[in-house]
Amino acid sequence: MVETRYVEIPPPAGPLDLSRPHFVGICGAGMSALAHLLAGRGAQVSGSDLRMGEAAAALEEAGCRVRSGHDAANTVGASVVVWSSVIDAANPEIIAARAAGVPVAHRSHVLAQLVAEADRSVVVAGTHGKSTATMMLAAAVGHLHPSWVAGAAPAVSVNGRTGSGLLIAEGDESDRSVALYRPDVAVVLNADDDHPETFSGTGDVVGTLTDFAARAKTLVVSADDAGAREVASRVRGHGDTRVVTFGASAGADVRLLSAAPSQAGSTVTVLGLDGERMSWTVRTPGRPAVLASLAAYAAGRVLGERPEVLAAGLSGFAGVRRRMELVGERRGVRVVDSFAHHPTAIAADITTARELGGGRVIVAFEPCGSTRVRVLGARMGAALGAADEVVLLPVRDAVPSSAGPAVPDEIEEAAVGAGAHVCRVDGLASAADAVAALAAPGDVVLTMGVGEVADLGALLLVPADRPLTVV
Repeated sequence: MVETRYVEIPPPAGPLDLSRPHFVGICGAGMSALAHLLAGRGAQVSGSDLRMGEAAAALEEAGCRVRSGHDAANTVGASVVVWSSVIDAANPEIIAARAAGVPVAHRSHVLAQLVAEADRSVVVAGTHGKSTATMMLAAAVGHLHPSWVAGAAPAVSVNGRTGSGLLIAEGDESDRSVALYRPDVAVVLNADDDHPETFSGTGDVVGTLTDFAARAKTLVVSADDAGAREVASRVRGHGDTRVVTFGASAGADVRLLSAAPSQAGSTVTVLGLDGERMSWTVRTPGRPAVLASLAAYAAGRVLGERPEVLAAGLSGFAGVRRRMELVGERRGVRVVDSFAHHPTAIAADITTARELGGGRVIVAFEPCGSTRVRVLGARMGAALGAADEVVLLPVRDAVPSSAGPAVPDEIEEAAVGAGAHVCRVDGLASAADAVAALAAPGDVVLTMGVGEVADLGALLLVPADRPLTVV
């Protein structure tokens, strides 16, 4: 989740009837995952959204009934109406459900119930990398045919599925709802200063993730991230939760010995929980993907799975959409898509892009969230400064900001101050023109952000529309 509105999430009056759920905003990442999972269990799933597209088509193929636009009539016959924190309380479907006495539940309460009902459960949390680690764990224990839900889809599938009684889920911290989950295994990848619309700073994020982690039987936690280490320290200070650490730090329970990079990713070697030395291939480039694979391996070992089986599952994992995903290559220019939107993730993905080719790194960046831009904009720009060229799109707002829309002036100033050349554009088409004029053989074009910038790669790779320049 990138930006939400701070909302109070009232608990449901009792167990939810999930036989005929209706999702308001069903095409959203977290909502569609739950819809896929419940449809696979035989539920009669319906939903509505303002934006139809690939997600809606996949849901309909899975047996869900998806309607364009929000209308009170869409909720007729629903056993529960599910909303998320980006949905306004004045939504006509929410109002109609309450007037008709139909239970209305936040998506986090649906997931919390599924976690509680599972035979075994793992919830992956943290500020960055949750989707990748969740999907890697599902692949690592694929022989168990787990059920899973994530905020992004693997390269060859959708973002939720029904399987065995083992449930692997991504936990969203943006609205504090992650603290509702009580899994057998809690995974905390990192704890950074993010979601200023909800949190007052890193310490506040750490507190919420500690509340989540302390309720689990076992905490699998990064030994390399300062915020995650603080979570581990607080959890060790009270309760009976077992703590298992992973990372490159000396003394980590699952310790990274080496990560040899290649054009296709990395070959990773670790020293495991029982002193085993194990290697596997990570097919997504970059250090964040390496560390996500360590988290998945550590969680798999906590579940009791054999090292060689986990390594084989990780090696076969093809990656997650929009997580340093190679969109294509044309005329010697590589186009890679990145979901990064926080300064830490922006810096990491630009570093990775620099390792992919011998030319320049050109970033087309779409900031998201006016509140986030006002608080983190200068840091975003400083991180973007590691690129050679930055094509900067307007700020996209997933939800309205009480202070009004922001402009990316601070981002531009900080990026220029850090050494990048910046070109401001007014939309996707002009961004494609700007990138096409800049790119040359050997360059890596990184399309970055959470909004329509994800469609930029396709524009650049269509010769008839906007051929990449060759010099």
